[in-house]
Amino acid sequence: MKIPKEYLEKIKVKDIMNTDIVRLRPYQDMRSIQEIMRIKRIDAIPIVDDLENLIGLVTVENVINALAKGDINVPCEKYMVRDPKCLKPDDNLYEALIKFRRFRFGRFPVVDEKGKVLGILSTKDIVLNLVDVEDIEGIKEEKKEEAVLILEYPVMGGDFALAGVASSNVKKVLQQLGIGPDIIRKVAVVTYEAEMNIVIHAYRGVLRVKVTPEYIDIVAEDEGPGIPDIELAMQPGYSTAPDNIREMGFGAGMGLPNIKNSSDELHIDSIVGRGTTVHSRIYLKRERNV
Repeated sequence: MKIPKEYLEKIKVKDIMNTDIVRLRPYQDMRSIQEIMRIKRIDAIPIVDDLENLIGLVTVENVINALAKGDINVPCEKYMVRDPKCLKPDDNLYEALIKFRRFRFGRFPVVDEKGKVLGILSTKDIVLNLVDVEDIEGIKEEKKEEAVLILEYPVMGGDFALAGVASSNVKKVLQQLGIGPDIIRKVAVVTYEAEMNIVIHAYRGVLRVKVTPEYIDIVAEDEGPGIPDIELAMQPGYSTAPDNIREMGFGAGMGLPNIKNSSDELHIDSIVGRGTTVHSRIYLKRERNV
């Protein structure tokens, strides 16, 4: 299907560009950028100064080059594309398509007259806006599952040397995603307490965190003695931890109550002699620092 030039000239870049983007500073390392790209499923990140003005662009190709040279921990300014080609918000789509064809890039940063980054326009954005996606059968159901990130960490019972590592990693990932501090605090409480419960009480287990645009699910599943009385275990101060664990400063009986207080929804299933599954859900407030 050939789209008339007159139609393309009526569409402004600012009307279809993606404004929900990550912006990073030149001192941030390439390894962090590699992880953010993997989590967010993006292939380019604008690098800005303290005034949010564009100074460079890091692409997947830049990350691959850094990996090939064993240079993945260096600041991104070493590998970023300096003075990248850009679009203006009032450029029309016909002009933008000429640039896409001329330079063979998959995306362009969009900046204002002062160089401040406003968004990114990619070929995907163009396709999605030129096609009436709501008319495509099944697209609504598929869109509901977009932007889902699943983190999974094995946890060994009795391994206090690594206790808290999984919850700490989850916190770092959420910070990189720009999740609000209030949500991160709740997730940190739930993941830490759930992880510690496995370390203290179970033989082994797994901590899974699912991040979606609407909520964060935290599931801690363990193989262990189980909980004979869940209602009793939910009471603050109640603990079945042995004396040696308490002497180490753990097992104060506040794990499940703290999880409950930080969760919007909480479900606990336990079978004595087999194990316990704790499922916490925390809803997002759609406040992102990008």
